[in-house]
Amino acid sequence: MRWFLTACLWVHVAAASWWVLAAIIIALAAAVAGGESAEGDEFISRVVPGFNRANAAAAAVLLLTGAVNVYSAARRRNFALSADFTRMLELKLLLYIGMVAALALQFRMERATRFGSGRRASDAGRLAALSALVAMAGAGAMLLGVWLAGE
Repeated sequence: MRWFLTACLWVHVAAASWWVLAAIIIALAAAVAGGESAEGDEFISRVVPGFNRANAAAAAVLLLTGAVNVYSAARRRNFALSADFTRMLELKLLLYIGMVAALALQFRMERATRFGSGRRASDAGRLAALSALVAMAGAGAMLLGVWLAGE
């Protein structure tokens, strides 16, 4: 059983790393492509959908492996978690919810660009900003995860 818990921890870290790195790539590429160019629209309609789907899969994996990791940590502590542990876990969960909300907005932007509706001129800039926020939130959540693992 120990191998399964170790695998869940590493899969959790890998999924989080993917999402953060993907968010950085999207933020940089959207900023470079620009908001009022054909390249910006093309990037959103051709490249972002693949990233969005991979990030959605990473979000699901994070939720599942995170639940296993929390259960494992609680079990090791006889389900007596410290107040600090609980607060850090709550903050990590809030960051996750914010990241999922940003991902949902990215899906909406993708659909609006694909079907020709919405404010296309500002979509690449909004996408860059959203992705940068996701990257920062994900990095913060990863730091909290390191603290939780050592607590």
